[in-house]
Amino acid sequence: MADHLRVEVATTTTTATKAPAASKSEPRVRTAVAVLMTRFPRIDETFILREIIELERNGQPVVVVPVLRDDTPVVHEEAKPWVRRALYTPFLSREIAGSNVRAFFSHPLRYLRVLFALIFGMMWRPSTLLRSLAIFPKAVHLAEVLPKRGVRHMHAHFASHATTLAWLISSLSDLTYSFTVHGPDVFVHRVLLREKIRKATFIRCISTFNKAFLSGLYPDVTDGKLHVVHTGLNPEVYAEAAERAPRKKARPHLLSVAALNARNGYPLLIDACASLIRSGIDVECSIVGDGPLRVVTEQWIAQHGLSDHVRILGNLPQHEVARLMGTADIFVAPNVIATDGMMDGMPVSLMEAMAAGKPVVAAAISGIPELVQHEVSGILVDAAYAERLADAVRRLLADPQLCERMGRAGQAKVRAEFDVRHTSRGVISLFDRHKQTHDASAAQRVASLNWSRLDAVAVGVRRIHERPDGIVAEVAISDGVSRRDVIVRQARRDSEASERPRREFEMHSILRQSMEARRAEETGGIIYSVPRLLMFDEPHGAVVVERADGKALSGLIHETRTRSGLRRLGVALRKTGWWLRAMQEQTRGDDDARHVRTAVIYLALRDLDLAAAADRKIARMRDQIAMRMRTLEARLAERPTPVVGQHGDFRPDNIFIGDHRVDVIDFGNYRDGLPFEDVAQLVIHLELRFAGPFRRRQLPMMRRELLDGYTGGGIRVDRDDAMQLFSIAKALHMLAHEGDDPTFAGRRRRRILRRIIARNLA
Repeated sequence: MADHLRVEVATTTTTATKAPAASKSEPRVRTAVAVLMTRFPRIDETFILREIIELERNGQPVVVVPVLRDDTPVVHEEAKPWVRRALYTPFLSREIAGSNVRAFFSHPLRYLRVLFALIFGMMWRPSTLLRSLAIFPKAVHLAEVLPKRGVRHMHAHFASHATTLAWLISSLSDLTYSFTVHGPDVFVHRVLLREKIRKATFIRCISTFNKAFLSGLYPDVTDGKLHVVHTGLNPEVYAEAAERAPRKKARPHLLSVAALNARNGYPLLIDACASLIRSGIDVECSIVGDGPLRVVTEQWIAQHGLSDHVRILGNLPQHEVARLMGTADIFVAPNVIATDGMMDGMPVSLMEAMAAGKPVVAAAISGIPELVQHEVSGILVDAAYAERLADAVRRLLADPQLCERMGRAGQAKVRAEFDVRHTSRGVISLFDRHKQTHDASAAQRVASLNWSRLDAVAVGVRRIHERPDGIVAEVAISDGVSRRDVIVRQARRDSEASERPRREFEMHSILRQSMEARRAEETGGIIYSVPRLLMFDEPHGAVVVERADGKALSGLIHETRTRSGLRRLGVALRKTGWWLRAMQEQTRGDDDARHVRTAVIYLALRDLDLAAAADRKIARMRDQIAMRMRTLEARLAERPTPVVGQHGDFRPDNIFIGDHRVDVIDFGNYRDGLPFEDVAQLVIHLELRFAGPFRRRQLPMMRRELLDGYTGGGIRVDRDDAMQLFSIAKALHMLAHEGDDPTFAGRRRRRILRRIIARNLA
């Protein structure tokens, strides 16, 4: 490697190991919690989204697990990153079927016991039973998948389908769960609720009313399990929107935000508006929301002749709702108790209006009086009477000072008790109190690092990958203000690979500087580099780097079921080849690579002996393979070959493709090598993943895209001597060191590797 690159390592080492002032206390370490919800992203469940964001900001990592994907046309900007991260599962797939087969034959009695408990517990509500039976296979699958994702505890929102899923997963595994009761989920339909409460570690109620309601229903199973922690919001967002709002309109503006259903009483609000207009008060009313009663509500508006006064705006993203809150004069929540007993719990839209400093008119039902204090921060009425709604609005419009006083009181109330930054800490304290988010081994390994260098006050362990030579941890760190995702690679002190963290630190330092120094016009505006190095903790044998941008190449391979997914993968492979060429240009040496080639052949022959000892088919081809490698070595010796850097583990899991950036991780096996070594390794991994009868025909195109990116295009290298030699060598290495898996997948893998070797013997 060039000398000027080595000098830069020393400079970076000094910078990276310089620690800021040590923190007085070690950060709290938490493991991932799966947050289950019925649909995601739901436009009307912003309170869940806000809480998830705050949990992560406070160092509690979250895995979002929706029962269903909500294909809403309107998605909050804050939800879009979570849509990409969410663990969506279909109702049935090959993987889900495999999980169910394994679960049944491993624990048949448990499998059948849980299934029959579900059937007998819900048989009196056939529609709910059918929906629950539909999610049973995915519950079995998630019971297998979530522990592999580092999850030990689940928290579900609403006591309905999401908690049913959590109950099933917990019954089929060692995972524990808790759930949040919001109100509408328990006021009427309570299928299996007693069993869900009995098995849960705790139940979070968003209001004292909910707690009292559940305590009265199930006093024998709720004792000590119910805790009141409000949902919340960021008050400043709505206060600032109110300050930026334009001057008041010519006519008073009423606003209401809720789903258009029976329990939100919008016909009564329309009747109230008609009464106000008849009495000479020319009001304008905006309704934000959608739902099953939208058509009926629009017809009611038309029958009253109020089309110029009352508008239904449909679902809107958060920032649009905040803007409307700022322009409103009065917020009205006409909640009622529906004929079936259904009612809202504590409408978040009321919190938003109060945070914006608006006087509110609301119904005195459920948990609303805990939020709105009558005659202090708003006016509580029996919303089942439209005239009482109209009288409250008249009173407020006639007294601007009362409006201002109530608005200020409402803001103070929300800031004190409903700030999501405080309520989310209450949820975390419940997790901590019930000790469901801690894994001793994960905490011990991750907490051993000197996190004070990164000013971390909380460390969330998303996932730990155990390896023979150490661990790789996906971690979220928080300084109390912001959160960022990092990767920790820590070697075992007694491992032969204890030098891997230093090697990876050095390569990150070198490549980050040299590759990003390339001019943007040379790369089409795309940055080809490695994630930023954050810390090298030499005493603990660990390196901490930023999580790579973009999506893993392995994920893009998984999405090739469609033509568009195949095109995206082709572009990604071309970028991957470009990255490898750029890396090798930066690490190219001046010496001839004869000694490196000799070492490669020596190691390949050793792997051949190991593979032949374990595989009779390789043993029969042993002499032919050795002769072929010697022949290819002799041909390569006739042409000068430079020494270049070899990544050493160039597989799809380590390659991340973004729109404007390509990053590669895990340089623990980096060494001086030869051109095409890494290319051959990645091509083998592609063949292993595209080995199916229907996907195999896509492989030539994938290989061509990769090689065109690596060579610059126009050069046919499929039958190149170097590609053939390194294909044989890499396949032998995999057979020798990864070939003892007795499962069907292991046998299939060995069969493909033998086929690769045989193809390159011709």
